Amino acid sequence: MKEIKYTLRGVSIEQFATPFVPSSEDFDVNVSIPIKANYQERAIAIGANVQFFAEGRVFLIAEAFCHYQIEPNCWNKLSEDDSKEVVLPKGFINNLAGIAVSTVRGVLCARTENTPFAKYFLPLIMLDPKQGEDVKIAKPQAQKEGE
Repeated sequence: MKEIKYTLRGVSIEQFATPFVPSSEDFDVNVSIPIKANYQERAIAIGANVQFFAEGRVFLIAEAFCHYQIEPNCWNKLSEDDSKEVVLPKGFINNLAGIAVSTVRGVLCARTENTPFAKYFLPLIMLDPKQGEDVKIAKPQAQKEGE
């Protein structure tokens, strides 16, 4: 499919914590991209989980999800064949992941404003289009007669 049309249905902040203020200026950042999907709702949620590490432990964590719904015509085209799953291409997923990372960057700015954590920012992250995988969403199994 050339273009997948979708609508942003909302943003949710799943985690935000600041367990301690590090004494060191040196820190590392770990970013992961969790994905949730619901076939019946034509829905996919792409998140960004960001963890800042210093002194051997996490001192700042934020996770936000962007919730999308695929437009019915696109979903139907993706669901047409006899396969047992819908496949969303990794290029599409990478674009949504980029939006999720930017969203969690905004969460960090808003939630750390006027705190000792405001100086820790999420650097620009360029997602490699060669990385990642297609996302496969299982179609629900039809119940057999008599079950």
